[in-house]
Amino acid sequence: MYHVRFLKVPYSKCLQYSPKSGSSKQSSTELYSGKTVSARKTVDRVQAASASRLTVSSVVTLTTDLGDCFFYGNATLSVSLISSSRSSSKVTNVAHTKVQWKTGMRALPIELDFSVKQLDRIMKNGEVDVRFHMRVSMSMDSEYKDENEIYVDSNGDPLTAFLPVTSLGFWFSGTEDPSVRKNAIQRSIRYDNDNHRYVSRDIPIGTTNLKLLEETGESVARHLWDSGILLGRFLSLSNQNSDIFLKHLKGSSKSMNILELGCGCGIVGLTLSRVFPQSHVVLTDLDSARNVCERNIALNCTRSSSRTSGTIEFSSFDWESGNNTMEENAKVYDAEWDLVVSCDCTYNADSFDILTDVLLKVVSQRTKFLLVHKERHGSEARVFELLKDKNNLQFRWRQQLEPAAARSRADILVQV
Repeated sequence: MYHVRFLKVPYSKCLQYSPKSGSSKQSSTELYSGKTVSARKTVDRVQAASASRLTVSSVVTLTTDLGDCFFYGNATLSVSLISSSRSSSKVTNVAHTKVQWKTGMRALPIELDFSVKQLDRIMKNGEVDVRFHMRVSMSMDSEYKDENEIYVDSNGDPLTAFLPVTSLGFWFSGTEDPSVRKNAIQRSIRYDNDNHRYVSRDIPIGTTNLKLLEETGESVARHLWDSGILLGRFLSLSNQNSDIFLKHLKGSSKSMNILELGCGCGIVGLTLSRVFPQSHVVLTDLDSARNVCERNIALNCTRSSSRTSGTIEFSSFDWESGNNTMEENAKVYDAEWDLVVSCDCTYNADSFDILTDVLLKVVSQRTKFLLVHKERHGSEARVFELLKDKNNLQFRWRQQLEPAAARSRADILVQV
């Protein structure tokens, strides 16, 4: 599976200027910044072909979840600029274009033009809660087609070989810039708080979606990974394989205490909280994951339909116990866990020893250990040797996650 990622989130900078004083032709629009801009005429011929156009730019890449390989072929990407209001469900398509990813690329610049009149219409009546989003996905007329990598939505329909991405909401400011030119107006994109650091993905889980944020840029620590996505899809299926797997996972318990080690963005823990809505789920990772994980919990677990009597929370926890506070260690080590989960944590062989050290303290006879992983290199075999020899864990159930080309597997292990 390949992921569309923003290396640079949408940005824009365009200069315009108002007409000379005394002009009878004026039209004004109230922008978020409170500035009023009179009838416009462009002064930046590089960014806009005429006075009526604005340009939104970004840079994307197509890469694997680990970021160790760029997409190798040619593909057509679909780019859309949409607007939405936080006070209503109305969504407006503002602009659309298609761009070509070519073999050998590592990054692809995007420029999307739209008219100032469109912005004026959207912004009329002082709708200050309107935000704009850029969405990038594979175009259905792309020459790249690989049914083994097609991502499937909750209805079983093929969507795309590339996991789409959507920027968080931004808005256009208009500020005077006399240093550039008299009566010049600088139009720039602005983000609320730290929203420029994150993007959004909709992941189908059963009949609904998880809306998940992940960080932008080239860091992979707080991105979505393939195995977590495929596990969510598998657990939400209603078929014989998934039913047997869930029976092994849960047993006869109506509720479980579930611990996730190395949760990242929280996709696996959030999936389990939906599959087992009466359970108590604790997501753990380094404290640097707290912001994105707690935001994802808030996005997906505030509605009454999302949960019943269960709970879900994030707790900071370093596998090197000496780096934690007494309270952080107690949160993990003093509890009795029915299920301990680790997903996409076997890519780094240097972490095997400390992971298995933690498992010695949290896995008991009553505990099932769910290891979800993608086969990336031969050195991963050592973690299974450690689980057997050091943790006395043996396989209860091994489940290949579809599609097989993703090389992802979910293993349930128990103490002997």
